[in-house]
Amino acid sequence: MTLQAREVSWDRGGRLVVDGVSLRPEPGETVGLLGPNGSGKSSLIRLLAGIARPTAGVVTLDARALPTVPRREAARAIAAVTQHADTTADLTVRHIVALGRIPHRGAFGGDRGADDEAVAEALARTGLTAKAGQFWHRLSGGERQRVHIARALAQRPRELLLDEPTNHLDIRHQLDLLRLVCELPVTTIAALHDLNLAAMFCDSLLVLKDGRAVAAGTPAEVLTADLIAEVYEVEAAVSIGDATGRPQIAFTPHRPAVAPGQP
Repeated sequence: MTLQAREVSWDRGGRLVVDGVSLRPEPGETVGLLGPNGSGKSSLIRLLAGIARPTAGVVTLDARALPTVPRREAARAIAAVTQHADTTADLTVRHIVALGRIPHRGAFGGDRGADDEAVAEALARTGLTAKAGQFWHRLSGGERQRVHIARALAQRPRELLLDEPTNHLDIRHQLDLLRLVCELPVTTIAALHDLNLAAMFCDSLLVLKDGRAVAAGTPAEVLTADLIAEVYEVEAAVSIGDATGRPQIAFTPHRPAVAPGQP
């Protein structure tokens, strides 16, 4: 079983930001959440992480409603990296990454050796070993993003939630990060803006618009020119890469005069 959403809705301040969305990933799958700004991607991530509770429907972990799962158990299973994560304390990179080990510590502490091993591995995977002793506020935006990813990896979860994980990263680190995520033995749900990155790395996609799910399936099934025009209101040519068998999207500078299906 995995983390799932069943017909979840969230009325946030009188505005329905998630409207009857279901998500049932397969164990070990990488799921991409797509949609324009304001479509509900970040809100759905918050519901899945347990940061917010749905006003209707239910989020489950191993077939149990998430609010009924003991907090420590949920924290060991689910790691989330949300947008705009920050800290006011002047901590080192190693200290921030080590925060991911808190769910594994009991009343008498944890396994120091296991903690050190997990932190070292997370730093190495994200290319931050050389910066482990540097202070947070001296890092670039991209380096800070990688630190938060490393903290989540140090947690050694089986469910990984990422909200725009490639923000602030250059192309090389975008590719490195998504390759890493796909290689992890975890179920990953990632909100993404870049359709080509989603097509390259995700096993399945869920497309949101105005809080509702409008398409779901493999990248080849979902990423069509018609859907891109309908959801993003841009023209695009979609082809299948000879080497990858996955969609490749080329955008045109023209906005469609009429979205598909509209009079």
